[in-house]
Amino acid sequence: MDAYNVNSFTTFTTQFNATLIQSDTMLLSDTFEVSIDFIWSSTDLAKGNAAYLKIKFFLEEILHQSVFTHKAAPMTLHNLDNHMIVFPYIPSSDIVAMTLHAKLNAIADGYLEIVAIKIGSKFDTVNMSYTYADEEYPALPSLLDWVGTNKYYYNEPWWHRNSPETCDYEVNEETDLTNPPKYDNVLDEIDSVILGELKLKEDGGEVIDINGWKPEIV
Repeated sequence: MDAYNVNSFTTFTTQFNATLIQSDTMLLSDTFEVSIDFIWSSTDLAKGNAAYLKIKFFLEEILHQSVFTHKAAPMTLHNLDNHMIVFPYIPSSDIVAMTLHAKLNAIADGYLEIVAIKIGSKFDTVNMSYTYADEEYPALPSLLDWVGTNKYYYNEPWWHRNSPETCDYEVNEETDLTNPPKYDNVLDEIDSVILGELKLKEDGGEVIDINGWKPEIV
């Protein structure tokens, strides 16, 4: 598998906290440091800036205080209000890095290109980190292997979709596949704010609050 071969890129560094469910019945609270190398791959600066802010929001708001779990987890936490990030396998650093590499590229939607993502765990491996920098994701399961059917709401698992979704949904023969589950369209709202399609202030001074987020220009 050929890795990306580029000489110039932008690096963004941040961190988030998450609780991990392991292979046994154990919860681990961890702080992840994330460093992302990316290329501004479009001449549409507004769209590129919006893509960067959506990636930033996903990492710092959606992943922060989330629960990292997996399909074979020995416990379920459906009653929690935390974001549930359902990884295809036990969320070790390599799986987290690969899955987020795919998801952030989907969110960037071609306006940015994620070259590499480096993840380090402060709790588990203080002096080590894992970097994923491949163009493809051979270890991630196909839709059929992931949800067990090709008759689904979408054509791709959540990590390949340009949305804030971090899990997929159970379906059966009675499911109306023409009516996908609704989710918070916060990434679309960020896009609209940056492109000037959504006013931050309505007449009379009302402020639109997107989950406490305010736009910034980079």
